[in-house]
Amino acid sequence: MKTVAIIKNYNQANEIKDLVDAFILPIKDYSINFENYFTLDEVDKFQKLGKEVFLAFNKNIHNSEISDLKEKLMTADKLNIKGIIYYDVSLVKLKEDLGLKTDLVWSQEHMVTNYGTINYWHDKGVKYAYLSSEITKEEINEIKENSKAKLFMNVFGYLPMFTSRRHLVNNYIEYFNLEDSGKNKTIYKEGKYYPINDGSHGTTVYSDYILNILDEDFSNIDYLVFNSLLIDDESFKEVLYNFKNNIMEYKFPFNHGFLYNETVYRVKKND
Repeated sequence: MKTVAIIKNYNQANEIKDLVDAFILPIKDYSINFENYFTLDEVDKFQKLGKEVFLAFNKNIHNSEISDLKEKLMTADKLNIKGIIYYDVSLVKLKEDLGLKTDLVWSQEHMVTNYGTINYWHDKGVKYAYLSSEITKEEINEIKENSKAKLFMNVFGYLPMFTSRRHLVNNYIEYFNLEDSGKNKTIYKEGKYYPINDGSHGTTVYSDYILNILDEDFSNIDYLVFNSLLIDDESFKEVLYNFKNNIMEYKFPFNHGFLYNETVYRVKKND
């Protein structure tokens, strides 16, 4: 089991380097659902911290981006990184066509839910899978027992619930001629507040809670992911410190999300 941190900047990474085994760096223009983004030129300084580095290319790829994406993948392949986290399955084909040696991490958020599909992609050369946060602990253990791939899973942080290519917030502000504070925004619905971000690639709505399943035993999972999104640096460092030292005291309440709640959809019949 290794701990992975999704970080905001180099200073934060340097502060927590002794508490984690790996970093996830979202690549500028090719990743979504992160707070900050990095260029490939910045990867080297993170590697010098002595940790594994995974790069996130987790967005839908447009035809107009393929040429530039190829160049970036070839550059990334020379950086001796641990893996590339992808959403668009074109990266599987591009890895083959370009003869890239860097391993891939299948990460389609809500769709990585069973070992059958994980093993299908593993047979296509994808060595890692990033589990959905909408499956139960029983399902996670079943996947681990039957999966050929090494597994990532979220254990702490806000979760992306909904993403749209449309700029829902910015369009609203522009239409009603409102002042944009530039700060993190929230949407209120049915008594709950959901963080919402409208960035260059569209709008993302996050969970109204911080996932915190650190009271559960997931030592059988290869990579446990801690996400610093919307969490102050000191609090995030404290969480990592307590986890590393097996101190069961967290300022954020435990919230198991879907660990013990099956996601069941039923068609409603109109009378």
